[in-house]
Amino acid sequence: MMLGWTFAARLVDEVARLLRSMQKHRYLKEVDHRIHWTVDAALSDIPAFAARAKAFQAQLAKEPDIHPGSRDPRLWSPASVEEVIAALTAFWGPDTPSEKRCEQLGAILREAGLPQSEHEPFEADPEAPPFPELILLDWVFLPVDELDTERHAGVLAALEDAQEEVSASEPVYVEGPSISFSELATGAPFGILEDDLYLWADGPYAYLDYVFRGVSKSAKLEEPPVGPRDDEDDVDASADE
Repeated sequence: MMLGWTFAARLVDEVARLLRSMQKHRYLKEVDHRIHWTVDAALSDIPAFAARAKAFQAQLAKEPDIHPGSRDPRLWSPASVEEVIAALTAFWGPDTPSEKRCEQLGAILREAGLPQSEHEPFEADPEAPPFPELILLDWVFLPVDELDTERHAGVLAALEDAQEEVSASEPVYVEGPSISFSELATGAPFGILEDDLYLWADGPYAYLDYVFRGVSKSAKLEEPPVGPRDDEDDVDASADE
């Protein structure tokens, strides 16, 4: 079951540092970031995204069975972390170009017959994510049985201390928040998210807690991440007062 973790990242620069830190730690197995074609089209005033948009149009010419308004996975193309950060910055920057890009994105979605999400930013039901999600953020951490006793000693010690039952051969999956039109258009007024950014994760709690704390520290965030058990501790403390 995916559990939510929040990170003290609200400014665009803080989000960027967090995403970069998620690429660097030694527990990482795979990264899969993808951007929907409508985002590339809306940002075509930026050379890097103009090139991506042009490549998509060339793909449409070669593969006419692709329907731009469908759920075809070919409508999302792989993106580097820097391209993801550039896209978020382009929409969330506190300036006139970002407003125009959001308007352009809305127009492109309408023209393609795609819905503009109507939920409040970052409040979509995680069990029923909006369609289309426009930026996909996924990571996979090494399964426990692939950890090296020296290179990954920190997590192994944390797991031993926690005495948590784990599925040793199962990779650890992490997902970013649903990022649809609502999040890009109104999720960061004046370049600031209204709440801390969150990630969803499925894996041994002690493993995730250890890695996320390291990631947060590497990203130079002001506070450590908050996991589900931290919330439970706060409730218990309040009950004891």
